[in-house]
Amino acid sequence: MKNVLAIILFGISLSLAQVAGATGYTGGNAGGAAAGGPTVAPTTTGIHTPFFLGAALGFGSGTGVGSERGLGLRQIEPMLGVWLPGMGYVRAGYGFFDYQEEAEDDDSYEIEHSDFDIELGIHIFGEFYAMGTYSRVKELSDLGDVAWNEWGAGFGTIMNIFSKTMLFAEVEYRWVLDHYDPFLEKNVNGSRLQFNIGFAAYVY
Repeated sequence: MKNVLAIILFGISLSLAQVAGATGYTGGNAGGAAAGGPTVAPTTTGIHTPFFLGAALGFGSGTGVGSERGLGLRQIEPMLGVWLPGMGYVRAGYGFFDYQEEAEDDDSYEIEHSDFDIELGIHIFGEFYAMGTYSRVKELSDLGDVAWNEWGAGFGTIMNIFSKTMLFAEVEYRWVLDHYDPFLEKNVNGSRLQFNIGFAAYVY
C-alpha cells in the first residue's frame, strides 16, 4: 500500500513541477532587459519565494549495515524545504520502502522501513553543493522492531528545468550508528553508500 501511495505522490509532484515550470512568470526579466536595467538570473526567474516541494528515490547498499540487504532501491521520499538558488538549502523528508527479509529459520518477514531525514546543503561551485544529513530510521516486522540514527555527508548537483523546477543527483556516505538487528540477533553498526535522484518545484 505504501509503495502505491509513494508512486501516486511522486506522480502528483511531477505534475506540479510541470505546471509550475509552464506557468513561471518571466515578465519581470523581459521588462528589465527592455528598459536597460539588470536582468534576473535564469535560476531565479519567476521565483517569488524559496519554498519548494519535491521527491527523490534513494538507491544504496541497503538498510542497516553491510551487504546483507543487497543493492537496489531503498527509499521513496517526498520532501519539502527552502532552497536559495546559488546559496544552499534546508529540507525535510519522510522516506519509506517495504521489503522482505529472511531470518535464520528460513522464514520470510515483511519489513516496513521508514526514515525521517533532515538535510543541509551549501553550494560551493555553481550548481554543485556539499551536503550533510541526519536520519532517524525505523524498521517494523513480526520478528522485532528497531530504530537507529544515521549521519551522512556527500555532494550533489542540480539541473534547472523550465523556470521553477530542477532535477538533482546526490552521492552520500552514511554512518550507521549502533543498533540491535533482530535478524542477525546482535548489535551492528557501520557505513554504507547511498545515491539519490529526484526533482523539486518552487511553490510560488
